[in-house]
Amino acid sequence: MKLKSMLLSLGVLTPAIALAQTPIKDVIAQIDPTTGKAKDSTSEFTVTGIVAARVVLPDEQVLAFVHNAGEATLRVVMDTKSGANLLPRQVVKLSGKLVEGPLGAALALTAGSLSVAESNKPFTSTAIGSVLFKDAAALAGRYVQLTNVTFAPGKFDASGKAKVKGPDGSEVTLVLSKGAANRDVPTDATDVFGIVVKSGSEWQLAAARFLPVSRKQSQELATLRTCLTCHNPDTYLIGPAYRDVAAKYRNDPEAIGKMIGQMENGGTGKWGTNVMIPLKAVVPPADMQTLARWIHAYRWDAVLAE
Repeated sequence: MKLKSMLLSLGVLTPAIALAQTPIKDVIAQIDPTTGKAKDSTSEFTVTGIVAARVVLPDEQVLAFVHNAGEATLRVVMDTKSGANLLPRQVVKLSGKLVEGPLGAALALTAGSLSVAESNKPFTSTAIGSVLFKDAAALAGRYVQLTNVTFAPGKFDASGKAKVKGPDGSEVTLVLSKGAANRDVPTDATDVFGIVVKSGSEWQLAAARFLPVSRKQSQELATLRTCLTCHNPDTYLIGPAYRDVAAKYRNDPEAIGKMIGQMENGGTGKWGTNVMIPLKAVVPPADMQTLARWIHAYRWDAVLAE
């Protein structure tokens, strides 16, 4: 008898037991679509998926949305300590039981069950207009792009909610992470990315990303000025992802100026050993301003997950 088999037979070792995984859509099927309540609150489910959004609520509870790309998301709840590594675009494996959550039944994270397999996993969204939020049942739990909305001037308050208005005048309520509180709202026409949720009788959007509607022109400019040879908005290439740069400067009131200075003078050491060439002689100041403002818009990825 081999040594491992002998030790198992004597009880010195115990066989590793792998928890069977359940497809996310099958766990969602255990939530009543009419009442939002759990049909099964006793079974422990283990799922694997991509974190589409994360919201830290005013009561410090973390609400995350996990999905397989193109499918509806499963709500997952936990405290801030347990959810520290449950960040958007990470591929995670976790376990829990269905409980009553802040927006209907959610999987309560089992302590110690969370593992991260991959970061910066891309996924797409469905573009919709604000008028669809009059009855968004068909989009419940989906990651969508709410197009071309505007915010009332001012700052986000601590309520965890904000309203945006579409071109036709219809309004949508956003659910915001507490990190947005006291920050200036976006001033330009904006596309809001997030998860369609229901609060009471109202369809709302749990916000994961704000990006300016003008970003296509900015990206074309970045291509023209060869910025995208070394950078990508979401993933590391030769240089850092723009959303990582923006996250670093998200609380810095001098962020735009510092990013322009980096473009002008180049350098190395801030993001590894690769050298960024100085662009002052080849990129006009107005273009640098446009590019810096576009890159800075990616700060909301980090803010809306705080």
